[in-house]
Amino acid sequence: MIAHNDLLCRQAKSYYYDFLYSESCEPIPEYITTHIENCQRCQKQVNQLKEVLTQANAFESQQKQYDSAAIEMLKLHFAYMGGEVTCNVVKPFLPGLLDPALEIRIPTPITTHLDNCRQCSEDLEIIRGLNLNHKQLRRLSQLFAEKPAKDSINCSQARAAILAVVTMAFRKTNAETLKHLCVCHDCRKLLYQYRETVQKELLHNKMTRKEFPCEKVSAADVFDYAVPYGIDPANDQYAKFRKSFTSHAATCPDCLAKMQQLHNTVYAISERAESEVVTIYHIDESAKAEVFAESDNLYAGFPIKVDVINREDEVITKQSASTFDFTTALKRKVSAMNLKPLLKTAVAAAAVILIGVALLLNTPTAGAVTIDKIYKAIEKVKNIYISSFVPDKKEPIQEKWVSRTLNIYMTKTGKELVLWDISNGVRKNKHLDTAIIETTPLEDNMVVRVERKMSGSLGLMPFYDLSVVPEDAEWSRVIDDGLEAITKGVEVYDLTWVEKKYGGSVIFWKWRVFAEAETNLPRRVEWYKKFAANDEFELRTVMVVECLSDGEIQAVIREASL
Repeated sequence: MIAHNDLLCRQAKSYYYDFLYSESCEPIPEYITTHIENCQRCQKQVNQLKEVLTQANAFESQQKQYDSAAIEMLKLHFAYMGGEVTCNVVKPFLPGLLDPALEIRIPTPITTHLDNCRQCSEDLEIIRGLNLNHKQLRRLSQLFAEKPAKDSINCSQARAAILAVVTMAFRKTNAETLKHLCVCHDCRKLLYQYRETVQKELLHNKMTRKEFPCEKVSAADVFDYAVPYGIDPANDQYAKFRKSFTSHAATCPDCLAKMQQLHNTVYAISERAESEVVTIYHIDESAKAEVFAESDNLYAGFPIKVDVINREDEVITKQSASTFDFTTALKRKVSAMNLKPLLKTAVAAAAVILIGVALLLNTPTAGAVTIDKIYKAIEKVKNIYISSFVPDKKEPIQEKWVSRTLNIYMTKTGKELVLWDISNGVRKNKHLDTAIIETTPLEDNMVVRVERKMSGSLGLMPFYDLSVVPEDAEWSRVIDDGLEAITKGVEVYDLTWVEKKYGGSVIFWKWRVFAEAETNLPRRVEWYKKFAANDEFELRTVMVVECLSDGEIQAVIREASL
């Protein structure tokens, strides 16, 4: 091996991915290949990148479709590296940032603009409050990316369909008409005015139907009717489900008012003028050193630099050559051939960030318990019993039994037992004082909620998944023979972090886990909290964990007479 050369090392970084997978991109210059093969530093970083990609590939094999969407979105984000990012650039990305399937876990040119632009961050929170589903978020993203253009439908044709749209009789229209009514400012305004007139007439005539739970109708429930962009009446798989709602909503002033409110919310964001904030995202390897120092830099530890400029400032910068029309990219499936230049840019940038983070982390020993191992161990467990306690109380405040093999979720809180039996589609409530058992069928939305509770970390971990653990959180081994003696064969670790509240106040948290060294499963977890750095942590909650068999779960249910 030869000593590293700073200039060659910097040039080689963008070829690390190609070096590992040479068949996927353009040929590497021979002098770069020779340098990587003989440079100790480059070899070390290539090996680290290989390890990261190997782990990513293993995860992708389990959730290939999920990751594929996230990777494609990551490519779109990094297409703006080095170029000016404005509100209009960011706007089409906002809905996707709220979609779990498109989760972005590292700072990108888009997310860093959000960090610095109050207007865009407020728009993101407004969309979050709508609680739209995956398909609705995707369609909203496409709407924000849409640019006015001539289409096969003219205004007079579209306006003739306004009555059908207001009455939600989509079968009398077509996809192009609905799209035009969403995109054309003038036609959209007429649609709003017509719906407003109908709503007021119904209200004046006191046309209300109290038997329908209008108060439970959400923005997501009315989204397809207020913003029918992307709906194709000829191929609407939800058509048979729409009638039960539309037959009511078309003559309900309250539901029509909710549509009008949603209309105003969506198009206020769509038409909002840009703020003065412009950001430019650069790769800057020297920036990573700040992680060890006291730094107010939001991206301390990441090898990036973000320039925040005012639109009125004079800035000499060149738009990144990789920047392209987002509308086109979002609406078509980009072929692998066309994406090669973008892939190279995005992977090179992501690789630099991943390597920078890897170099800053203390690598644990092979047998050490790590927080990601604990997450994975909990996700694999089949049957589990969790009892929760508060200090100075001998009896648990809640007990929980979960069987992923039997599709059983049961809780005991106070004097009430609740059993969700997904396999049989029922929920059973037993009041221990009276021994009365109430049995009700499980509706589809309840099944989804229960299955969500049964997945993931079962409430044992302080964060839903590893991706949302704060960057400044600290993971440390607790060396205390007295603690580990509580349960033989365990290791004790603390995760500490600071939660910043609105108004400037902070809360200091500590999560302590007693984990089996062999299986990484937690046997006990403790939550601590304090409000000032100099205070002592106060124990708030303790959870004790026990793994069970199918037979033991069934025995508990029999004993409870459920």
